[in-house]
Amino acid sequence: MPLERAIDIGLVIHGPELIDSEKITDIVEALRSLGPVSALVGGTMARVAALDKHLTFIDTSQKIHTSDALAKVSDKEVLVLANCGKTSETGTVFGQIVSSRVQRSVIQVERPGLVDGSVILWKGVDGDKSSSVRYVARHLLHRLSLTLIEKQKKALSVEDAGDTVLRRVHGAKRGEPVLVQGKVVGTVVGDDVAIIARRGSIVEITGIATKAHGIEKIGNIDLNTAYIKTGHLRPSNDTFDRPSTVPSRPLKRGAVSFVNHGAESTFESVNEKTICVITVGDDTTAICGDILSRAGIPIIGITDGDGDEIYTGACKAEGSIILRLKNASDDDVGSLLEGSSVLDRDDFTLDDVVDLVIDFLRQFGVDFALTNNLNEQPVALRRNTAE
Repeated sequence: MPLERAIDIGLVIHGPELIDSEKITDIVEALRSLGPVSALVGGTMARVAALDKHLTFIDTSQKIHTSDALAKVSDKEVLVLANCGKTSETGTVFGQIVSSRVQRSVIQVERPGLVDGSVILWKGVDGDKSSSVRYVARHLLHRLSLTLIEKQKKALSVEDAGDTVLRRVHGAKRGEPVLVQGKVVGTVVGDDVAIIARRGSIVEITGIATKAHGIEKIGNIDLNTAYIKTGHLRPSNDTFDRPSTVPSRPLKRGAVSFVNHGAESTFESVNEKTICVITVGDDTTAICGDILSRAGIPIIGITDGDGDEIYTGACKAEGSIILRLKNASDDDVGSLLEGSSVLDRDDFTLDDVVDLVIDFLRQFGVDFALTNNLNEQPVALRRNTAE
């Protein structure tokens, strides 16, 4: 039957895939034919993708996880989650986790444009009562040529044996990195990947070559709600059509910011006074450098060569350099540098910062190579840092 009134819709977009493929436009157009749409993105990569595509109808102003974004728009009449998992199985598992964070029913648009794409209606406390929810779900499946699946919303089922909990990871392919709560814990080497935690701490991960240091960084974890991902953060980033570098901003002096193994905080780390950002960690440096290149903000990357290459096609702003440590870990050096007061001013030039960081490393006996890229050969030190 025809719609007799507008429906207020809250839309949460997870991940960059639907944005990069431009499938999100089809979803938004279908929803807008029913009423006003308030759209949020969950996760840093989706936020960056929306900015790259100049999608002004998406709110990219805040750092927010997908489940929190869903709760933020839960005052809307109908809630929609848009996602493109690697497989329909992984997408469904993800939707099960996220939808369980809110009591309301959630309509999940999963893998639109693909042969196994679907509209999943996660039925909450209003599952059989809200005619608007069912109307929007049916509208989407017809407009997007998808199949409808109805499921009762519930928390993710894990294998629980008292103190020990096991969660299987679906859709993992050999050679892919495995991320738990945003931290790389290893690389897939087998067909059956499962994470085992005892009293809230990961004690074993089967089917992968583990990265002990990554597991240590996670700390206490609840496998019922943990965010687990396999594969690269933004696979299509290496084909995105934009310049490899952006001219530096017209800022001669300014303050220094730090991003220490936390690329999700890149946007929040800078302001109008930022002359450059010191990034710590191989993958963090790749991600931050690429994000900040859009604003022409150079980075000074501190790396030790243990990156997992979870982000491809990274660019950097003009003036950026990478310091590859030879006899120390970037974790230790990052903590030392961030905890010092050597850069607590707001009137540095970029050369000032480079000189101070290099002097700081030498003061602590840290040997390093200076490069212009994560994989380049060392280059000569700039002017007054040459020996």
